[in-house]
Amino acid sequence: MESSSSLSFLLTLPLIGMAIALVVPKAVQRLYAIFGSLLFLAITLYETAGLVCAKTGSAAANFVAIHPLVWVPELGIELSLRLDTTSVWFVVLNALVGLLAFSTRGVWFRKNPQWFTAFGFFLMFALNAAFLSEDLVSFYLAYEAVFIPMIFMTGIWGENQKASSVFRFFLMSFLGSILMLVSIFYLIQLHHAEAGVYSSRVQDLIRTAGGLSGERRLLTFLGFFLAFAVKVPLVPFHGWLKEVYVNAPTPATLWMSAILSKLGIYGILRFVIPLFPMEMARVQGILVAAAAVSVVYAALLAYRSRNPKALLAYSSISHLGFVLLGLFTLKEQGISAAIFLSIGHALSSGVMFYLLSQIEEREQEISLDAPHGLSGTYPILFGALFVGMLASVSLPGTLNFTAEFLVLNSSYSTSIPATGIALLGSVLGAAYMLKFYQMLGFGLSSKQETNPIPAVKVRDLGGWDLLLVMVFLFVLLVAGFKTGIFLKGN
Repeated sequence: MESSSSLSFLLTLPLIGMAIALVVPKAVQRLYAIFGSLLFLAITLYETAGLVCAKTGSAAANFVAIHPLVWVPELGIELSLRLDTTSVWFVVLNALVGLLAFSTRGVWFRKNPQWFTAFGFFLMFALNAAFLSEDLVSFYLAYEAVFIPMIFMTGIWGENQKASSVFRFFLMSFLGSILMLVSIFYLIQLHHAEAGVYSSRVQDLIRTAGGLSGERRLLTFLGFFLAFAVKVPLVPFHGWLKEVYVNAPTPATLWMSAILSKLGIYGILRFVIPLFPMEMARVQGILVAAAAVSVVYAALLAYRSRNPKALLAYSSISHLGFVLLGLFTLKEQGISAAIFLSIGHALSSGVMFYLLSQIEEREQEISLDAPHGLSGTYPILFGALFVGMLASVSLPGTLNFTAEFLVLNSSYSTSIPATGIALLGSVLGAAYMLKFYQMLGFGLSSKQETNPIPAVKVRDLGGWDLLLVMVFLFVLLVAGFKTGIFLKGN
């Protein structure tokens, strides 16, 4: 373990990018956003290379970096940053997803692009602040800061019922956050009563949380858990998701599915499990069953969806149910597999939403009510979409398959019924994704029947868009065979 002040670059660079975005001309705004996110990705990979490339857990431990910075000493609040085998993957995903989101096209780019880019960089800053924080108060502030750009992105650049979408998103998230804030301050006050000093560091509060008993312990645990369950979301806390995903601009939807949902996963992993191990073990049966039900229920909703965005949104909930199933096993293998699957979900979900945005840019009123037959018109785009779909349904040889197999292998010894239910979700996943691809790619639409030959040459996927998608798909395929790099312990 070493002290590294350079970790602060992972926070300051997005803030600098946000400030510069406000003065960059509109004409080159997308180019600037891509260049800025590429630079941020390069710095992130440089900072995390030691941990990412370490071959074993003991080797990775040598590259754990911390950067302590006292903020409010009277209250024991710090801006302590920690990069380890848990946080490193979420930090890297933040940079990758940011690049993918900024590379999308659409109306957002033509309407106040400076502010959209600024909000995007601020979101990346807030996410890194949350993923790197060791202090509960600073984590909470970063956790709340994430809502700011998402609310503005949906409210300004969203479509249709964006006001109600923003309200529902804010209300559900705010209620969960308030519960967590009360639990945090309760633990801090208890620690002060016991030790005579204030502290909001997780390591200091573990003993305090362990000293709780009965109803107080359960309520404090629920304050944390419910906040993160809403963020993932875990069924039945998913009511806000469809409206927001459908009405938000595609870059915001991509961010929510690929990386914002991981805040809930990370919160359970980093804070809930260490603070409340006994409570987690006590309600493990309920949690494992809830995760399995979330897999199947969301898969059924996805199969019934007629809106492509809604289908991918429910697909995201279903796959995150597998991630939670791994976490709730409370075993090292299950937790490592859950982190592994989080990476696969972020990459595959990001690619699917990105490619859907490419289709929506070229076609009007895309739905799953009737066939569109677009694979012949855009063969390269739909070829990439096919590979992304295979990764999403966990085809053997892809990252998602290996991670999902490890999750189910770990959950089998915890709950055979829950594992069986989750397997049913895998079958349903293949069904709704094949339906998604078939309705968009095959058959003849009414427009094609009346005018089978396009009047003008259409633009297929190419250039930067194709290169970016190929890189993401390459990682999904290669990582399926290079699993050791992800399984170095936590």
